[in-house]
Amino acid sequence: MTLKRVYANQSTVELVIGVLSREGALARMAALVERIHGKKCAPGVVAHVALTLKIFEEGRTEQGILLLRRMLQRNMVFDNIAYSLIVHAHCQAGDLKSACEQRDDMVRRGCRLNSFVYTCLIRVHCRAGDVDEAMQLFEEMISIVLKPYDATYSHLTAGCFRQGRMKEGSEYMDKMLHQGSVPDIGTCNDMLEALCDSGHVSKANELLTALMDKGFVPDQNTYLRMTNGYGKVGDAQGIIKIYHEMEHRGLNIGVDVFSSLIRALCKCGDLKEAEKFLAILERKLLAPTSEIYDLLISGNCEKGNTKKALWFYDRMMTGNDKLVPSADTFMMLVRRVIKPKSTCSPNC
Repeated sequence: MTLKRVYANQSTVELVIGVLSREGALARMAALVERIHGKKCAPGVVAHVALTLKIFEEGRTEQGILLLRRMLQRNMVFDNIAYSLIVHAHCQAGDLKSACEQRDDMVRRGCRLNSFVYTCLIRVHCRAGDVDEAMQLFEEMISIVLKPYDATYSHLTAGCFRQGRMKEGSEYMDKMLHQGSVPDIGTCNDMLEALCDSGHVSKANELLTALMDKGFVPDQNTYLRMTNGYGKVGDAQGIIKIYHEMEHRGLNIGVDVFSSLIRALCKCGDLKEAEKFLAILERKLLAPTSEIYDLLISGNCEKGNTKKALWFYDRMMTGNDKLVPSADTFMMLVRRVIKPKSTCSPNC
């Protein structure tokens, strides 16, 4: 079209840019924007913002900010929108200092701060472990009559749980649920992970139940976080319950899930149940991995069951896939095998 001097209208340009963005062809998309600038048709706000967000996703913060500043120069976007996106970009890059400087610059330029900017800053503060600053920002946004997003409460809840501040985290969670909000699945999983990592698995289970009552549908990652949590506190029955719930929901349980289940059961010291899951895996015509055998061999070595550990080793080495144990597992097994001889008395 361009060679024949036939120029597409704005809708066509935005359609092409959208397609290229979804296909991951960011370089071609950026080149297309450069080519059509100065022609009879220029890309509109939607196309520019879509391109900018895609650039930010790829971690090219400076290039995205440059594009936003060009939009400002052409009066294509309101100042507060552009500066809010720049704050978002710095937060995505983990550059808290630049994000805060950009927020202060917004205020100096007379731009009104919004819930999006506050939520971005609260998220990055919580990720950095600075929950007090995040809570202060939350109070500040409430004081200027800004409504928090679902994600605002979620970030604060997860941040408090990670720091072991259960009371504050529960308060933010209760506020979120009270207003009928259900965060997205990624945020829910983050909150559950934070609780499980701090050893509060029962609280994580309560949260999961409350969210499911509000319509939340857990996915495989949700259950994996709960599985790891039960493993940390040594609750083998909780792990088994999670497996049956996954089966009940019809989730596609693959080898990675079985690895997590077996790892968690080995942490609990329940090797019999771990071995049962190996049998279930094989009944489903799935092939065990080296990691699974490593877990069972090392688990039996730690329990002092050398005979069983050797049995798993022989099975691993002679199977159809001829798997090889890790160096650490192999040396643990060797030390276990030679230990009785080295500790034997001279008269034995």
